[in-house]
Amino acid sequence: MIAAAEDVGFFYLDLTDQGSANMLYNLEVLTSIMRIWFARPEREKRNVPTTTKAHGYKPVGLHAGVGGKSDGWEALKIGRQELKGRWALADVVKEHVDRYDDLQKRHRDDTPSKSSVFFLHYPPRDDAGDNMGQNMHMDMGTLALLFAMQWGLQVLCRADSSARSSATEGEKLEWKFVQPRPGHAVINVGDTLRFLTGRRLRSALHRALPIQAEDRYAVTYFLRPSDDAEFLDSDGATSTARDWYLRKNETYEDSHENQLNGSVLLGGLEEQVEIVKDRRAVCLG
Repeated sequence: MIAAAEDVGFFYLDLTDQGSANMLYNLEVLTSIMRIWFARPEREKRNVPTTTKAHGYKPVGLHAGVGGKSDGWEALKIGRQELKGRWALADVVKEHVDRYDDLQKRHRDDTPSKSSVFFLHYPPRDDAGDNMGQNMHMDMGTLALLFAMQWGLQVLCRADSSARSSATEGEKLEWKFVQPRPGHAVINVGDTLRFLTGRRLRSALHRALPIQAEDRYAVTYFLRPSDDAEFLDSDGATSTARDWYLRKNETYEDSHENQLNGSVLLGGLEEQVEIVKDRRAVCLG
């Protein structure tokens, strides 16, 4: 798992054991509710109170999408403060919890954070339209837990490998689909965890590009540090989790050119940023 987090930034989490049965059942129920909710008229969905960027409704077309177009996804976001769920720690975690004291201090439950669950809807893909997918980015935060049973997630990888996403100057990079596996969640290392580990762990550059001519649904939980947690960001400057979150959200709504030239969206992943710039036609397809 550590090797996957260091080399790729993604790994699968098998939830097919008996202890996870309730989680998968709840996911099926949530997916059914999502389909009904997103089918509501646009004006009704926009009436959902949006208190922060981490809680409320995000309509189609607000951010940059793929291929120079606006994005093609909408989301209902529910913040951690609104969830406030409680589950007991597994024994194996309790036995080694002292090793993660530093991480816990940056994820305190008694302080605000931008952790939230996203209910995502991608309307049917129309290549001739103005909206398409979700532009390349690195997830902001610590970890992202993605539940999606339809194709659409792509990660930027070396052309000769489906594993390591690291590359050197001159290597060819390609967008490769991440196979959805029944009963599994896809765990993605966020940019903040990369910063907190001194860039030991890799936050993968990825995007969403649904391939079916049908509605695509996904549920993602974003674990993010406490708002006042500090780290060295992509520019090497000290930043709080809250400030980084606000800066990155502003970047999502920026032009494709500004996104590519800045260090916020791509998290300072220098070797891949340069390759993307030099091989725009290959990597942005």
